[in-house]
Amino acid sequence: MDYMELFEPIDEVQTAKNVRRFLTQDLDKLLRMANETPSFLHSPIIDDMPKSPSGKNTSEEMLVSHFDSRSYIAKRILIGIGKAMNSCKLIHKQILISKYLDDMYDWQIMQSLNYEKTRYLEIKMSALNEFADRLEVQPDCPDLHIYKSGHFADF
Repeated sequence: MDYMELFEPIDEVQTAKNVRRFLTQDLDKLLRMANETPSFLHSPIIDDMPKSPSGKNTSEEMLVSHFDSRSYIAKRILIGIGKAMNSCKLIHKQILISKYLDDMYDWQIMQSLNYEKTRYLEIKMSALNEFADRLEVQPDCPDLHIYKSGHFADF
């Protein structure tokens, strides 16, 4: 892979929209599948591996079935979401957690951070894009970037 391929041009507006859709629609579904609440994602320390259910039958078939289960996969994605969100710059983390985990309205977040609407929306877009960057490198997590078509311009 060439160095320049690491910086494939991203459509930041469309990526932010894609991340917003993911966090407003898919996150709730993942939380339900994994039987978790949004507070699961608040913690800066998230265990890397979901725990297998304790029980008397620990046969290999049950273990394989567990690791293929939707619940296990959802939990792995949630762990990645938590790590990505908690790794963001502080202001970005505050916005993402307030908006998508604490269900605050934008005007409430703007007020709490003391930002005017235009500046807040700029920072929010930057937060959504940073989240996409950080989520992409987490194991088992989707790439939410929307890439621009075309190639790099010659310099």
